[in-house]
Amino acid sequence: MLLRSLRSKILLVLLGAALIAAASGAALTLGIKRADRLIDRSHLSQSQLELLLLLASRVNDFGLAAVEAARVPQARRPSIAGAATEVSAVFDLIEASIDKQVLVLTSDAQRRTEASEGLGIARMRAQFQKLNQQLATVLEQNADPEEQQGRVRALMDLFGMDFSPNLQRAIEHERREVQDGWSAITGLKSNLVIVAAALATGALLVAALLYLGPTRSVLRRLKQTAEGAEAIASGRFDTRLRQEGRDELSALMTGFNRMAENLSEREQRLVAGQRDLQRTIDARTAELREANRRLEEIDANRRRFFADISHELRTPLTVILGEAELLLRQGDKLPEGCRASLETVQNRARRLNRRIDDMLRVARSESGRLELSLTQAEAGEIVTDAVEDTLAIARRSGIEVKLERGPGNLYVQGDRDWLRQVCSGLIANAIRYSGHPGFIEVKARGENGAAIMEVSDQGQGIPPEEQRLVFDRFFKGRDSEVSSGTGHGVGLALAKWIIDEHHGHIELMSPGLLADGNGSPGTTAIVRPSLSGEKDVEG
Repeated sequence: MLLRSLRSKILLVLLGAALIAAASGAALTLGIKRADRLIDRSHLSQSQLELLLLLASRVNDFGLAAVEAARVPQARRPSIAGAATEVSAVFDLIEASIDKQVLVLTSDAQRRTEASEGLGIARMRAQFQKLNQQLATVLEQNADPEEQQGRVRALMDLFGMDFSPNLQRAIEHERREVQDGWSAITGLKSNLVIVAAALATGALLVAALLYLGPTRSVLRRLKQTAEGAEAIASGRFDTRLRQEGRDELSALMTGFNRMAENLSEREQRLVAGQRDLQRTIDARTAELREANRRLEEIDANRRRFFADISHELRTPLTVILGEAELLLRQGDKLPEGCRASLETVQNRARRLNRRIDDMLRVARSESGRLELSLTQAEAGEIVTDAVEDTLAIARRSGIEVKLERGPGNLYVQGDRDWLRQVCSGLIANAIRYSGHPGFIEVKARGENGAAIMEVSDQGQGIPPEEQRLVFDRFFKGRDSEVSSGTGHGVGLALAKWIIDEHHGHIELMSPGLLADGNGSPGTTAIVRPSLSGEKDVEG
């Protein structure tokens, strides 16, 4: 029952890993401490052995100095105090090394052995001090140098008979200590290898038991859950997991199966809804196709109507213009009143003919075709013709049109009729939005060598939030209702399209309504066709 919980299985795995880690750490720690002690002891024994060898060398040097001092007369005899001091310094180092080694040792027996060695060193030091005193006494006597040299040699021989065996035993003892230390380190190394192998084997066994026990079951079910999630993600909602056990992971697998079942049901409902939606879309598409077909038929009929109207109107207009021109060729034979009437008929017929051309041109542009006949035209003539086209509308509206046609040499490269129609449309807009009575200004002027056409009114202006939208198709400003039923000019969207096709620029300058409502800001439309400049005289 304890292992039915996924948490208990995870805790068991963690506990096994912790035990393995603890055992490995404990073995490693003990081995390191043991090796550290052995290395320190071996190092101290090695140092003490070197000091004993150094002591032998210093004692030998002291003996040679004493013999040399006895050989020389007393007046020129060198002092042996320096050599004795060096020997005493070596004794100090040996005693300090013995004290350190006692601190490193762990057992009482080892400490007692090392302490006895210290007593031996102290005994050798006492022997040396006694020798030093005896030599000093001998060397202070005023005797024959050969006699003193013989007495010094006798004292040195007597000292060596007792000192040398003690020193040799101490050296042999330290050699054994060094060898025993390195042997212990080698044995510890072998033991650590055996312990490490045992721990590794135990770790593998524990890991195998943990894997074959709770871990493999958990991993197998996790893999099954991951594969099921991937299948669900790829759209296979009929995927189900095979449940095992009674732990939290089994509850998760149960929830997964329930989720997959819900997704499958939702997918079925979604597919059914998509089929219904597709049927609805197909029906609406068929209706739209039929509506588009009818609209195309209506548009074709409209264009055919404009073509028929233009043909029907152009035939009598051509006859009227021809008859008027024939009669006007008679010159002075015609009565004055008849000539004026014929000229009026001719001008009105030409204007009506332009109107028919404008209607056909607008109809073609609405179908997506814009046919340009590029020629060189004078800007002043274009604005003059545009004013003549809209003069009747201005008079009916009580608006005075002020025309400034410029110096007469401002030529542009473009379609004269389309540019005239753009100016006519701008003038018609200015008439609509100007106060009655009032006036508008139409100008053709030059700016930096380019021809510019302007139309300015005294209306209320365009609000700032509408200024960037006026050139959009189907946009209607807040005062669009005042424009109903006036004129036949092109809209601003079509005007911008025409100027763009000329690679020119059109803009509106309007400060918008004033905050207090006073004044008349008005609007100025500026048209800048491309390739403008003075006409080539030779061309």
